[in-house]
Amino acid sequence: MQKKLSIVIVGTIFASFMLSMFYSALSIRNLGIKNAEEKAQIIADLVQDGLSAHMLTGTMDQREFFLNKISQAKGVEALWVVRSDSVIKQFGKGFNNETVRDDIDDKTLKTGLVHQQSEESSHTAKLRISTPYIAKERSNPNCMECHHAKEGEVLGAISIVFDISEIRTNGILTSLSVFVLSLVIMTAVFLVINNSMKPLMELFDSITYVMNKAQEGDYSKRIRFSGSDKECHNVMFWINSLLEKLENTLNDIEVTVKKFLALSPNHQPDLLLDAQAIVHELSDIYQFKRTIEFDEDKEQVYRRIGMILKNDFSLNDFVLVESGKEFFRPQVVFDASTKERNVEMSCRALRTKQSVYSDQFHNICETCDACQHFLCIPYLISNDLELLLSIWARSDEELNQIKAQLPKIQNYIDAARPELVSKNLTQILKVSSTTDALTGLYNRKYLDEYIEKALSQAKRNNIVYGILMIDIDFFKMVNDTYGHDVGDQAIRALSKCLKENIREADTAFRFGGEEFLVLLYECDEAMVQNIAEKIRLAFEKTPIQAPNGTAFYKTLSVGASIFPKNSDSLWKCIKFADIALYKAKESGRNCVKRFDPSMLDEQELKNAF
Repeated sequence: MQKKLSIVIVGTIFASFMLSMFYSALSIRNLGIKNAEEKAQIIADLVQDGLSAHMLTGTMDQREFFLNKISQAKGVEALWVVRSDSVIKQFGKGFNNETVRDDIDDKTLKTGLVHQQSEESSHTAKLRISTPYIAKERSNPNCMECHHAKEGEVLGAISIVFDISEIRTNGILTSLSVFVLSLVIMTAVFLVINNSMKPLMELFDSITYVMNKAQEGDYSKRIRFSGSDKECHNVMFWINSLLEKLENTLNDIEVTVKKFLALSPNHQPDLLLDAQAIVHELSDIYQFKRTIEFDEDKEQVYRRIGMILKNDFSLNDFVLVESGKEFFRPQVVFDASTKERNVEMSCRALRTKQSVYSDQFHNICETCDACQHFLCIPYLISNDLELLLSIWARSDEELNQIKAQLPKIQNYIDAARPELVSKNLTQILKVSSTTDALTGLYNRKYLDEYIEKALSQAKRNNIVYGILMIDIDFFKMVNDTYGHDVGDQAIRALSKCLKENIREADTAFRFGGEEFLVLLYECDEAMVQNIAEKIRLAFEKTPIQAPNGTAFYKTLSVGASIFPKNSDSLWKCIKFADIALYKAKESGRNCVKRFDPSMLDEQELKNAF
């Protein structure tokens, strides 16, 4: 393992060196070729300038000496000038060596572009570059003064052959030097790594042995290390300490679980199986928590808790009771009892906030004195919300079995607690948004929601609604005379009269200002008239306290209509009741008027029906 790891590390480094060497050699070669290209351009410009000078001084017949001198420059193996057809036509063919020698010269003259070609063998390396001379009118000197040519026409070319064997040789020698240096470095690195890894591999082999034994269940083995490396000794100490703690903890768990299993026969005798059961329970609780997060309200959460108690815990006789600061009496939210049972405020568990078992003391709870076997467990959900679980058993054995399941039940209640708090707050906010703060009656916003649901139900079940629109007579005078605080007292007095004189199935709304709306469920015409008169007379007798200590009385005007007799639209019936209220005001107030189509003018009658 040690040698294999060392070879992998050294091999990786060596490969990196080889790539670097190849790149360096290639760069040296490319740099040499680039230098040759730049040198060729310099020589071409020098030859062009020299030939132009010879032409201007009339010494063109001596140009061969000039060209020979340039061709003797270092690295230049051959140099010759080629004339284009236009120059030959004007000045003649020139010397014998000034003719096109190969295809490269020919392409350069035809295209006006630089052409190059490299030739390499095992002994030599040559670079051939052919550069064109282009006629330029605006250059100095002006080519057109001597040549009969056009702007951009090729006048000739200069071809140069460079010997780049030395450049190639330098690249190879540099690469070999890098290669040799790499081998030396790799050897040194291999020896250093191999020597440095010996203590690590000794530690690794010991760890492998100890971990294999731990995998088999034997935690008594310990890591051994004979080297002097401080870090390795630290690792050995940490792992051995961990193994020792693990061994001691497992032994302690084994002893503790055995004691626990003696008290709880439902647990698995095998520690791993017991852990598996706990994991399954946590998974079920997590799934339950994820499910109730998407439930609409707390009532749905209560139903889920109740179904889990029935199906998963096999409870057959129990109730879930909600109570809190805002409740006048406890409310059963899930009923799985075998007979009708009532939970009173005097319930010992609700009063003391402590769990109550029937076997704690004889007749421990007076409200459950008729039950022989029962448990009442209160769960505090929040400061203003509590949940009571009352369970009845048929025997002491069943009672004990239920007790053994209470910790698991507690886990589900704990998981549901945040959702119950959230949904309870949402419900409180919803009630607050749909209830008039002054009167406690439903507001106009809730009326919009109520009408939509009530209309579909009424049409489906042929339900009749009586509709009352109620207004306090001369209410503005109350505010103007006594102030708005007394006006609010009058409005609260009317809302109290409404609550006391309508049925539980009826619904009252504060429609706006001093106007109130009452929807009377399944109410015929005679009943509508009776309830309206009952409300009117009750309010007429209700004293309203003035700031000076005296009391005064106010009256009501009421308009009534019937749905669906007057219209198949509840909103139109509300409008008709409002029209009837207006007629009651016109006829002297303090009376009840039933809507009649004759109250509508011709245009209103046409729009209404």
